[in-house]
Amino acid sequence: MLTKFENKLNEINEAMISLGEKIVSANKVILEALKSKDYSNFNDAKVSLAGIREEAHTIDMNIVSTLALFAPEARDLKNMVSYLKITNEYIRASSNTRSFLKNFPIKTDGELRLEKLMPNIILLQTSCVQALKFAISMIKEQDDNIAKDLCVKVNIEEAKADDIYSIIEKDLFVEMLNAKELSQEYFQTLSLVRKLEKITDRATSIANLQYNGCNESNW
Repeated sequence: MLTKFENKLNEINEAMISLGEKIVSANKVILEALKSKDYSNFNDAKVSLAGIREEAHTIDMNIVSTLALFAPEARDLKNMVSYLKITNEYIRASSNTRSFLKNFPIKTDGELRLEKLMPNIILLQTSCVQALKFAISMIKEQDDNIAKDLCVKVNIEEAKADDIYSIIEKDLFVEMLNAKELSQEYFQTLSLVRKLEKITDRATSIANLQYNGCNESNW
């Protein structure tokens, strides 16, 4: 039979996984929309993220009260402290995701040829989704070796995302140089694509925090 503390830990773990999966799901919607050019599900995905900040705050309060009521051992204590930092990364990832959902696709006047950029934007979002999935899987994982492998995979996806973003940035600048007149559309597009790259950064932060928080070799 589980102790009260173990039940609390399970409750917090489940809440962390559930919240993370909402962000993964919303980013999957973005990926499928980019592939199909059908953005009709964007609003529903945006609504699904509306309460992320409040849910993260609830988890934080649950963690704080659990730490106050019980005297967790070093591993559990470090893991709970990592969760307090991870919920902040959830909020930041959610904010970037909602911003993309709200503002993409850019309404263009025909000058910006977005279709030329789409293959790389899709590749960027593919890495973003993979990084998020691996990061959230780490919270579920009990085996330190598997968690380490997942952490490595997240960091690989981040490196790929950085490279792809650099290519998109370069292509956009080429488009700007070839344009008849400088348009705000280019800067808006670059800003939105940057949101996707930032989500991958957040996934990496989540993975690194989780790995450092639960791995015995880092005590």
